[in-house]
Amino acid sequence: MNRRTFLTAATFTALAVTMAPVADGRAAAASDPTPGSRADALLARMTAADKESLVRCDFAAVAHLGIPALTMVDGSAGLRGERGVTAFPVPVAQAATFDEELAGRIGRAIGTEARAKGYNNVLGPTVDLARTWHSGRQAEGMGEDPLLAGRLGAALTLGIQDRDVAATVKHFAAYTQETNRLVTDTEVSDRALHEIYEAPFRRVVAATPTTSVMMAYPRIGGTFAAQNPALFTDLKKTIGLQGYTVPDFWAGDDQVAAARAGMDLAGLGPAGVKIPAGALTGGTIPGERLNDAARRILITMFAHGLFDDPVPAPADDVSTPGHQDLAHEAAVASTVLLTNRSGALPLPRSLKSLAVIGPAGGDTLTGVAGSAYVDPGTWTTPLEAIRARAGTSVTVTHAQGTQGDLPLTTIPATALRTAGGAAGLTGTYYANADADGTPVATRTDPTVDFTAAPVAGLPAVWSATWTGRLVPTTTGLHRFSLLPAGTATLKIDGKTVVSGTRHSRRFFLGPYAYPLHGTAELTAGRAVTVELRYTSATADPGTCGLTLGWQPDSLIPAAVAAARRAEAAVVFVNRVAGEDMDHGHLGLPGDQDQLVTAVAAANPRTVVVLNTDGPVAMPWLPDVEAVVQAWYGGRGTGTALAAVLFGDSDPSGRLPVTFPADATQGPGTTPGTYPGTDGTVSYDEGIAVGYRFYDSRGQQPLFPFGHGLSHTTFAHGSLDVTHDRTARQVTVSVTVTNTGPREGTDVVQVYAALPDAAAAEPRRLVAFRKVTLAPAASRRLTLTVPVQDLTVWKAGAWTLVPGTYTFATARSSRDLTARRALSLA
Repeated sequence: MNRRTFLTAATFTALAVTMAPVADGRAAAASDPTPGSRADALLARMTAADKESLVRCDFAAVAHLGIPALTMVDGSAGLRGERGVTAFPVPVAQAATFDEELAGRIGRAIGTEARAKGYNNVLGPTVDLARTWHSGRQAEGMGEDPLLAGRLGAALTLGIQDRDVAATVKHFAAYTQETNRLVTDTEVSDRALHEIYEAPFRRVVAATPTTSVMMAYPRIGGTFAAQNPALFTDLKKTIGLQGYTVPDFWAGDDQVAAARAGMDLAGLGPAGVKIPAGALTGGTIPGERLNDAARRILITMFAHGLFDDPVPAPADDVSTPGHQDLAHEAAVASTVLLTNRSGALPLPRSLKSLAVIGPAGGDTLTGVAGSAYVDPGTWTTPLEAIRARAGTSVTVTHAQGTQGDLPLTTIPATALRTAGGAAGLTGTYYANADADGTPVATRTDPTVDFTAAPVAGLPAVWSATWTGRLVPTTTGLHRFSLLPAGTATLKIDGKTVVSGTRHSRRFFLGPYAYPLHGTAELTAGRAVTVELRYTSATADPGTCGLTLGWQPDSLIPAAVAAARRAEAAVVFVNRVAGEDMDHGHLGLPGDQDQLVTAVAAANPRTVVVLNTDGPVAMPWLPDVEAVVQAWYGGRGTGTALAAVLFGDSDPSGRLPVTFPADATQGPGTTPGTYPGTDGTVSYDEGIAVGYRFYDSRGQQPLFPFGHGLSHTTFAHGSLDVTHDRTARQVTVSVTVTNTGPREGTDVVQVYAALPDAAAAEPRRLVAFRKVTLAPAASRRLTLTVPVQDLTVWKAGAWTLVPGTYTFATARSSRDLTARRALSLA
């Protein structure tokens, strides 16, 4: 997931030469070829030192036993760090498809490419749940609902493992924020832990018990997840994991304590292991614990073909036309049409001119930074795809309009003045976090742009202020950016323009920087005061940095002119996201809200495309005709958007997360609940996560969970609900009819309201089904709900509370179409 060195495919090939005893591993259990029995037979031949070597990822030491080396690769949206592979939509977009069959095909494609690149272990899928809109890593998870994340996560896992590649599902459990992720102590109720955060993993393990699971970073109840015996008990005893557990890369230093608590594989490859040889034998941990750890590793290897089907030598390009078509299909299936006034989409056939505005070319974001970033290789940008689809009948113009979420050019010394008139700003440096006391140094800095301590004598934690004046050379909207490793605040004429925290300037996996943005209206020649404060206290250990950038010439006027000349305008806006960062503000970065507002005022037929990881504020929503949520669609980003805009494909995605109306909605709106105080974050909302919170608190979101429009319309007809006591399941049947003029796709959702005695959420998603219908066509759908999915965690056990259960078909968590009550006991 992070900085690590795995055994390379070349190393694996070299080890394979010494693997003549592989047949021993096969023959040892010839009479009983189950993974467990094969593991037991091989364990009987292993010494304690052999078992320890396996746990320590010292695969060379166990090669004589025919045990293959684990060659690992991040794979939530494709193969991170590789070229010649397919970039699929990010996991939250995969969740937006509400399509298990499609998820299975994506998993098989990722598994196929992993094997072809020489990997036998894919670190993915990620089924972390979104708790707040702040999380910079929410695009790497699968939404806010445990049923949706669990079912799609299971389909992805099965798909990956169908290609004789082991999957590692991550991160167990309750990992919901990047701020203080390595040290945060999470206070979460036992009920919420089981019903919400562990639930996706329970579904994956139920589908494939021999998979492996990666533990999360934060503490749970005071103990790091990687060293938490209660979490391991939940995972292995209650949930039933038969495969192995593994830590994330930076998951604590005490790997012996982790092994004692229940960790099986000590690290993500040899480079991440800090346990010296001999440290796990001789009674340091119980012999049965070491035996269990080794057995679980072997079970996963046997169950998923690592012994019987070694990976080939890696190929250069493994992205097939079929996989590229699948990436396009997935991007279309994940696209959510949020609003569509006056039938603005699809674009009319009579259209003669179209203005495309914003980052729609090579600057389009196709993914997120971190372990989910996948190089898209050669791909078709939205601008290219729109122009190709429009052909000669539509004049397509492009105006940049905004630079989007990118760091801006460093403000030059020529634009800055100290109080004494020198070019630059006066920098004052302190040997503490708060910029107070006696300074270490005071000097004139021509610019603010550093990635290491600028002056000698500063400790690891230091701070600084820069003061002076800025003299604008143009009149109008000016953009400003800060690119910090730490916390920084920029004030202009005493008003805060930019403020926030970044733990790193950019995460080392992926090409995206993590800037902070703001705007100010300035007048040419009228000097304004500048005050910039910085502290390294919140930066990742051993790092610091800050760049003060600006854009004095707004791109909005040219975009407005282009919009006026066209019949319709499509505005692309974006937001960078990724590992080791959170969002401090709900609004779009920089000048993008001003851009949308200005374009909408110039052209009433304005369509907005949100290329973001999740919800953003939309102050311009009443002024635009349509809004499309595109997430980050991988290599299919451009072609999928063109297909949806022109009506070649139906936007069949639905929201896997609730979009709040403003930053005060949803969980995590107080310091204690996000990002936490005194090292502790309280999940005081309990099981009320996502739409459950909005429903239980009576909050009206901007767009609810499950929402999404089609290019056509649908009706849900008669509803029947029956209980099969023998099968312990409830059957829900509903007739769906396409009532519009076009073929389209509906996602039928089923929610259940539990009896009052269950003290549960107002409703929970219990089933969903995607269906494509021709105009006027109808289909009777039957969906099953296991009774287990209606239980609550009570007094340490799953309990079905007797009483009346109300089942509702729906288009979203707020748009219920029919209800039926049923008594269960």
